[in-house]
Amino acid sequence: MKTLITTCFFFLVLAANAQSLNEKGLYIDSEGNLFSGVITSLNNNVKSEMDVKDGIISGKAVYFFASGKIMESGMMANGNKDGQWTRYNENGITSAIGFYSAGKKSGTWIVYDEAGKKRMEMNYSNGEKTGTWTSWDEAGAVASTKSYGLN
Repeated sequence: MKTLITTCFFFLVLAANAQSLNEKGLYIDSEGNLFSGVITSLNNNVKSEMDVKDGIISGKAVYFFASGKIMESGMMANGNKDGQWTRYNENGITSAIGFYSAGKKSGTWIVYDEAGKKRMEMNYSNGEKTGTWTSWDEAGAVASTKSYGLN
C-alpha cells in the first residue's frame, strides 16, 4: 500500500510540474513562459532528467535504467548532444564513451565489454566514420581493423 501511495504521489508531482512544448518546439511552463529548470520524463521504462534553459534542452542530461541506476549521461547544447557522453551497464561499469559536436558523432569512441575491457575503438568526424577502427578479442589481442576515409 505504501508503494502505491508513493507511486501516485510521484506521478502527481510530475503532473503538477509538467512542462509542454510550444509551436516552436520550446519548453514552456503552465503560464506559457519559456521554462528554465530540469525536466523529467519516463519513456519505455527509461527515466530521463535534462537541464532546460530558456525553453531549450541545454546542460546536463541523464538517462536511468528502470532500477534507477544511470544508463547514460552527457551534455546537451541547443537541444543536441554535445561533448562527452558515457554509457553504463546495469552494474555501473562503463560500456561506452563517445563524443558529439552539435548532435553529430565526433572524435574517438570506445566500447567496453561487460567486464570493462576495451573491445572497440572507432573514429568519427562530423558524423561520418573516419580513420582506423580497431576491435580486440577477449584476451586483448587485436581482432580486426578497418580504415575509413572522409567522402
